[in-house]
Amino acid sequence: MPEKEVYLERRKYTEILDRNLSAFKSGAGKNIAILGHRKSGKSSIVKRHIEKAHEGISAVYIDFSRIGMSPENFAVEFIGSACHWLLGKTEHKSLDIGHVLNLVSEMNSARSAEIAKSVQNEISKIKPDQRLLVQLAFNFLNALSHDRNIKILAVLDNFEEILDINNFSQIKDVLSLVNLNHASVKYVVTSSAVSEIKKLLKNFDILEIGKWEKSEIAELVKKHAGKADPKFADAIFDLTSGNSFAASEILRNCSNANDAKKAFAKSLLSRNGLLYGYCLDSMGYYLNRTRGQVMSKIILKAIAANRELRLSEIARKIYKSAPVTKSLIERLISADIIYRKDGKFYFHDPVLRLWLKMTSLGYEYDRTITEEDFKEVLEHL
Repeated sequence: MPEKEVYLERRKYTEILDRNLSAFKSGAGKNIAILGHRKSGKSSIVKRHIEKAHEGISAVYIDFSRIGMSPENFAVEFIGSACHWLLGKTEHKSLDIGHVLNLVSEMNSARSAEIAKSVQNEISKIKPDQRLLVQLAFNFLNALSHDRNIKILAVLDNFEEILDINNFSQIKDVLSLVNLNHASVKYVVTSSAVSEIKKLLKNFDILEIGKWEKSEIAELVKKHAGKADPKFADAIFDLTSGNSFAASEILRNCSNANDAKKAFAKSLLSRNGLLYGYCLDSMGYYLNRTRGQVMSKIILKAIAANRELRLSEIARKIYKSAPVTKSLIERLISADIIYRKDGKFYFHDPVLRLWLKMTSLGYEYDRTITEEDFKEVLEHL
């Protein structure tokens, strides 16, 4: 049975992007960074936005999570991915340099062809100039827009992945190597590394994607049920706190308020559930962005199990001094998994908090969750 699509147009965000696209067509426009926590709908927004980029604007979509983040691979795959989009290619071929050169030859751009040839020459060296390779990749779009007299909208999804290139010996600050301010090439980037990317992209307009509001969930329930159901919308909002991925998962699996808790619990605590996988992946993503993962996870478990802890209380629970605990907590705040309010610490994502609390208590299942299991689990929801 095909999975029901659950999509809600976030008009307050799409309207900003649409206005910027119109400004770009008229010779203005800005670079925009769309930031939000994992599975908040960033990719869905930009993919639908690309569909509007006809009439004088050529769109390119590149998912940085699918590109090899060595300078050599990045240069080859960035250029190859851009050509695939601009040429309307649908086949999925490995983007080796030979295939990329063939793609570039179809672009009818002498400068772009020269850049691609420079990449080929550089990666054939025993010690390539890694800084130059990154610069060549971004310069490719500039050269293409110049030679073909076109405007290019470059959508770069999961933009924070490019920071992995900073791990290579020749590169300390990858973003300092590239010029993202070009009249005929505008960038829309997405990232879940909210705090970090905000600091790095100071010349971009920042568009932060918030959680679904109760009114948006009510609209989506009405769209799927064919009628308003305030109790069902309230139940979804209460369980998910507006987490769009979790709310969508409930809508896919039940159709009324009475079944909402069971649908939520089943997906959250079954090891094959979508919400279980989402939380497991999210935990890995955030912990990978911190140093000292063992202590970071211990702190997160303490915050998940005990609402509204202060620094001194967390320090006692993890058996560390306040200064050491403060340093560890600051890393978690920088990684966007928790935040501080009125001296207490909270998860940005309440669904992730609940998952960590419940799985730490042993509530996770390889088997079908029974009615007896549900009775015990639902007491915690």
